[in-house]
Order: sequence, then C-alpha cells, then structure tokens
Amino acid sequence: MAEWAGVVSAAVAAVGLLFGGWQLFLLNRQARYDRRVAETGVVVSWRAVEAPDRGGDDGLAYWVYEVTAQNPGRLPIDHVKILWSFGAPVRRVHNTGRIDDPALHLALVTPVLAGGESRQWRRRIRFTYADQDAVLHPMYAEITFMNIDGQIRTNRWPRARRP
Repeated sequence: MAEWAGVVSAAVAAVGLLFGGWQLFLLNRQARYDRRVAETGVVVSWRAVEAPDRGGDDGLAYWVYEVTAQNPGRLPIDHVKILWSFGAPVRRVHNTGRIDDPALHLALVTPVLAGGESRQWRRRIRFTYADQDAVLHPMYAEITFMNIDGQIRTNRWPRARRP
C-alpha cells in the first residue's frame, strides 16, 4: 500500500510541475505580447487647432497644429524623434516671427517619454492655401525611439495600408 501511495504522490507532483510549467510558459508569452503591443502602440498624432477657411492676400494660409507623442506602455522610451511629413513644402513659423525655409518635414524631439505619458508640441505652419490638399492629405509622421533594451524602433502613423 505504501508503494501505491508513493506512485500516486509522484504522479500528482509531476502533474503539478507540468501545470506550473505551462502557466509559466503562458505568463511569459503574455508578457512578450504585452511588450510588443506597448512598443507598436507608441504613437504620434496631430490635430489642427486653427485651420483657415481661405488664404491671405498673398495666397498663404497659416495653420496651427497640436502634435502629441504618447507612450502607452509601462516602460520609458528615450531618444524620441518625430519626423512629421507633408505632401508639399511648408514653412514653420516660430513664436518670434521667424519663418523657416520651405521643407517637406518638420522634426520634433524629446529626450525621454515615461511609460503612460505623452508630450505635446504646438506648431504654426504656413503654405499656399490652394495647395492644402497636396500638403495635408498625404501627411504622416514617424516616431523613432529607443526601447528599454537599447533597440531602435520606428512607428509610422497613420500606418501603411495592408493589401
């Protein structure tokens, strides 16, 4: 009878080890998935705060945008750089009144973005009002950052369409 109890006890222990191992496997898989989702979810978005309904006497229009970078994950990211791209050249208008040369891209940077945090920039740009469809509709942004493992990652928004 003691042998039988020993066999049952060993079998129960083996089942317990298998169950524990399976649970550990599932937890690790979920953690990898959560981390991947958090990194692919680092986003840059923008919205027009001021949008003109017509151009000025010179045909130029001034737009004010609020650009937001957000890190939805629990871990911080650093060396964050946003490359905001337009379909035609735009000029950034600084608070001092200085106007940059025409460019297809504007860059925004922040050294660190903590987990669950966001960073906002307000940018005033100008371009020919008649060109607004060419400028605004192909607009996209790429956010490049370094994750906690020191790997560089770039996310594009809006995401490229899949066939």
